[in-house]
Amino acid sequence: MPDVRNTNRVPLMAAANASMFIFGAVLLLMGSLLPSLHFTYSRSGNLGSFPLAGILVSTVLVGPILDLMGAKKVLVASLGLVAASLGVMPALHSYSELAAAAFAYGLAGGGLNTAANALVADISAAGRAAALNLLGFFFSLGAIAAPLMLSSVERSFSTSMVLRILAMLCLVVLLFVLPLRFPPPAKFGTRLRSLLRILKPGPVWLFAALLFFESGSENCTFVWTSKIVADVLHSSPNRANMALVALSAALGAGRIAAALFLRWLGSARTIWLSTAIIVAGSMIMRNAIQMSGMIMAAIILGLGLSAIFPTALGMAGDRFPKETGTVFGAIMAVALVGGTAGPKIAGCIAPYDIRQVLLIPIFAAVAVAVLAAIIVKRPPRPVLKPSVPA
Repeated sequence: MPDVRNTNRVPLMAAANASMFIFGAVLLLMGSLLPSLHFTYSRSGNLGSFPLAGILVSTVLVGPILDLMGAKKVLVASLGLVAASLGVMPALHSYSELAAAAFAYGLAGGGLNTAANALVADISAAGRAAALNLLGFFFSLGAIAAPLMLSSVERSFSTSMVLRILAMLCLVVLLFVLPLRFPPPAKFGTRLRSLLRILKPGPVWLFAALLFFESGSENCTFVWTSKIVADVLHSSPNRANMALVALSAALGAGRIAAALFLRWLGSARTIWLSTAIIVAGSMIMRNAIQMSGMIMAAIILGLGLSAIFPTALGMAGDRFPKETGTVFGAIMAVALVGGTAGPKIAGCIAPYDIRQVLLIPIFAAVAVAVLAAIIVKRPPRPVLKPSVPA
């Protein structure tokens, strides 16, 4: 029987990229919906946190499921849950109903994220880091698409129509996924306790620490860039958002570029180059006194941030090819904690001097570079060969 990793790779990659596009769209969905919901600030803040809570819960739980049951079941269930959640949201009006729907699509989004990354790592053994960077590009497209659609609500669409379009897209991808042959589960029939032994202290947590710092740096930069530009240059919010648009565009472009040049630089050198670019971009933004300088700094920062997360995931997939789901679930859960912590730490620093917020990506870049060096120096686990009877 031919290897599904070779015969089915193109449609499987398409399914993973489409799933990641949907995850990008739902990740920022509630933030785009809040202005039209008219809840109190407290309830609005809580609604914004429910999808993230769902993502964290599913990211912790879904990793071992991927290794034991395979990516197809997780993708099908997640796509169905996103479609159902978004499809019913136009009919919901109470806070509790919307909170439940937000938690549900967050829960499904976490499954899409982990399953798509694990699937791409599984079928791209010859170039995991490059394939995962391409996957990250589709996440960026989704993250831009939903806010753009909702920003045109008054001109072209209603909010309900946007939600139903996204729900229909989920169903289309679901119908595409159903007939595909996926790789068999890497650890089918393995006891859960035995599978979780891979998470003992060691290399897995070095990757988790690296992504903790990287995710904290990324979220901090995305949350605070516009505010830094507006306060330092005394510019309007709309003008300050030009820097955020430049940052987002550079992030997507950087992932496409990384998918092309990783084979020449290698994963570790790509991460080290990226951290140097982050430090340079942060220093330029700290010293910029004009909008042109701020935008240039944002572009440099976006290019620096772009390749680290997917490239580190590729390195983890290379180290743990048989436990990709469990490992990815664990390190992504830690990354989500870092992503939550970064903007909050910045909020403590900003009142003293908002430019000092840029020390966070600088410090995180140094930590990422050091952790990458430690990971490279640690030898991979030896492959145990079956003994041959005499």
